[in-house]
Amino acid sequence: MNSIADEAVVKGVDKSLSRSRVYALLAIGLGFPDYESHAGFSNGQSITELQQALEICAPNLGGEFREQIAPRLRLTCSFEDFEALFLSSFETNMPAPSAALYEGVHVHKDDRPALILELKGFYRNFGLQMDAKGNELEDTLTAELEFMQFLAAKQAQAEMEGISANAYQRAQRDFLERHLAVWAPLVRAEINAKVTTQFFVALADLAERFVTADLERVRRELAP
Repeated sequence: MNSIADEAVVKGVDKSLSRSRVYALLAIGLGFPDYESHAGFSNGQSITELQQALEICAPNLGGEFREQIAPRLRLTCSFEDFEALFLSSFETNMPAPSAALYEGVHVHKDDRPALILELKGFYRNFGLQMDAKGNELEDTLTAELEFMQFLAAKQAQAEMEGISANAYQRAQRDFLERHLAVWAPLVRAEINAKVTTQFFVALADLAERFVTADLERVRRELAP
């Protein structure tokens, strides 16, 4: 009986860690490029890690990822070209209007300061805050994906230690319902409409699908 219980705990921890890794890789791919992120998607390591993590925590997405998304994530351009593609896709509005990776651009447009304060509150509740050296706001897609990465990792830690992970699960549900799951479809639609680089289009599509599936999962976990 103990071995069965132990196996269930291990599977739960593996799922939570895999969810955390998916969120991390989504944040890396949709964040401002650096040499490490470029290398991971050029040599295929990040793609393999995504595939392996999805097979554990979201197997229903695994086949679609392997067949439709993964082929578009393999970078063949130089780092400098990749950085230029990111800037034109999301920052410069040149040569065409860029897509916005900010929640406040897609929702809460009339009261973005209140949105920022709410997000700060979410992060502060878990001892987190934005890096003062960076110029990013709390409503960036990268920040919200990284917050979910953190919460899933904390859930895994609680499960490993045999203590209740309920607080982390409820935080994930509330954050997804109030923020990430609300605007993930909107940013994906804008990227589909404005961005021609298939790497970003495919990653935004995966992000929306994963966030939607993850919200359903956490709701099931919390159901009485």
